[in-house]
Amino acid sequence: PLAGGPEHRHSRAMEAGERAAMAESSPQETTFLRDTDAALIEEDAERNAEQAERNSLMRGLLRKRREQKEQDPQEEAVRPEAFMEVPKESKGPARPAAPDGEQPPWFTPRPHLDNAVLRLHEELLDFAQFMKHTGEEVQARRQWVRTIASACRAMWPQCQIRVFGSFFTGLSLPNGDVDVAILDVPCKAPTAMKMLADRMLEKGEISWLEIIESAKVPVVKLRSQACGLRSDVVFGVSDGIDTSKFIRERLKEFPQMRPLLVFLKYFLLQRGLHETYGGGMGSYLLTNVVLHFIQRHPSTRNAAQYAATSLGHLLYDFLKYYSQEFRYDTQGISVLDGGCVFHKSERSFGGKGGKKGSPVQLCLESPLNPSVDLGSPCFRMPVLRNLFHHGFHCLCHLFVSRAPPEASLLCPLLLDPLHPVITTRHRLMAEQPVALPGLPRAGGSADALQVPASAADAEPPAKRQKQPSPVGTDGTEDEDGPAG
Repeated sequence: PLAGGPEHRHSRAMEAGERAAMAESSPQETTFLRDTDAALIEEDAERNAEQAERNSLMRGLLRKRREQKEQDPQEEAVRPEAFMEVPKESKGPARPAAPDGEQPPWFTPRPHLDNAVLRLHEELLDFAQFMKHTGEEVQARRQWVRTIASACRAMWPQCQIRVFGSFFTGLSLPNGDVDVAILDVPCKAPTAMKMLADRMLEKGEISWLEIIESAKVPVVKLRSQACGLRSDVVFGVSDGIDTSKFIRERLKEFPQMRPLLVFLKYFLLQRGLHETYGGGMGSYLLTNVVLHFIQRHPSTRNAAQYAATSLGHLLYDFLKYYSQEFRYDTQGISVLDGGCVFHKSERSFGGKGGKKGSPVQLCLESPLNPSVDLGSPCFRMPVLRNLFHHGFHCLCHLFVSRAPPEASLLCPLLLDPLHPVITTRHRLMAEQPVALPGLPRAGGSADALQVPASAADAEPPAKRQKQPSPVGTDGTEDEDGPAG
C-alpha cells in the first residue's frame, strides 16, 4: 500500500495505540526504576541495568517471532533456533558455581537439597551462626563491662550497672558496641561522664573516649585499652533496659525472628542504612518491623503451615510485604496485643511524612510508649523500600534460576562477603585469641558450644529454625540484670 493509504494509516494508529497502552500500564515501573537507580548502591544499579538490557533483548525477539507467526500462520508454534541469538551471558537460568575459595566463609554446600528455598533457609542459619559471638568473645565483653563497673563503684559504691542493647538481646554483630547504663549515681550525667572518663584514663584502661552531651541521651563512648572493644555508657536512663527486655521476650516467643534480624541488620549495615541518626532503620525499629511481619504471617496462626514454612519463605514474604504490599501513605503499625494495622488518621502521627512530604514514611507505634512514633526519624524510608524491592527481585531470580547447590544464594546479590565486618569476622575466627590476656584461644572451650556440621545437616531443614535456642545462647545471663 501507498505511504498515505488507509491501510498504512490504520497500522500507524494501531502502533500508536499500543505505545499509549504500554505507557499507561507501566508508569509506576518506570518511575521506580529511576528511583532505584538513584537510591541503591552502585553494584545493585549495574545489575538492574544489565537485567533491563536482557529483558529488552528478549522482548525484541518475542516481538519478531510474533510478527513472523502472523505472516505465516502454518509455521511451527515454537522454534528453538529462534532464540539462539541471545548471548550466552544473557541466559539467566543457569548460574555457575564459584570456586570454593570464592564462597563466603559461612557457606556450607548441601548437594542433597535441590530446593532453593530450603537452601536459603540453611544458609540464613549458617550466616546467623557465623555472626554469633563465640564463648571467648562473650567473655571478653563481660570482662570489659566488669572493668567499667569497677571504675564506677570505686566512685559511687551504691550505683547499679546494667547491660542493654544488642549484646543483651543476642543480636549484636561482631563489630557491635556494648551498651551500659549506670543508675543511682549521686550527680548529674555530664559530671558523672567526665568523672568516669578521667578515672579510666588515669588507670590506663581506655585508649579513646568521646563525650557527647548534646545528644538526646548524653553518652560517653569508650574504647578498651586491653582488647579494643567499645562501649556506649549512659547515666540515669533506663529506657534502653526496658526496650532490650521487650526484644528479648519477643525473641523467645518467636525464635524465627533471630536469624532474620541478623541477616537484615547486616543487609542494611553494608548499605549505610542501619543508623537512626542518619535516617536509616535502627536495631529497635527493625526488630519491631520484623515482629509486626511475623505476627501477621499466616504461619504464626496455623500450626501445619508453621511446620512447612522455612526462613527462605519468611525472608521472601518480608521483602515482598514491605516493598509492595504495605501502604506507607495511610497505614500505621502496632505490635501490641498480637499486632495490627491502623489508619494514620486515627492517631496523631499524621498521614504523610519524610523529606519533602514523601508519602513513603513508616509509622510504627512504640510498644512501650504508644504516644511515640518510632518510624518518624526514619526519613530514608523511600530508599529502604527500594532496597527491599531490589532484594525481593533478587530472590525471585534465585528461586527460578538453576543455581547449583555449591553456590551461595546470599552472595553476591544480597550480601557483600568482602565487607570489612565479614572479613574481620573471618580473620578473627581463624586467628584468635580475642585480645584479652588469659582468655582461651579459639578452638578451646568454645568448640564445645558449636553444633557439629554433620549433626545439623542430619536434621530436617524446616526444623533447625523451629526449636527455640536456649536462653543465654548469646552468653548473657537469663536475669533482668545481666552480668556486670
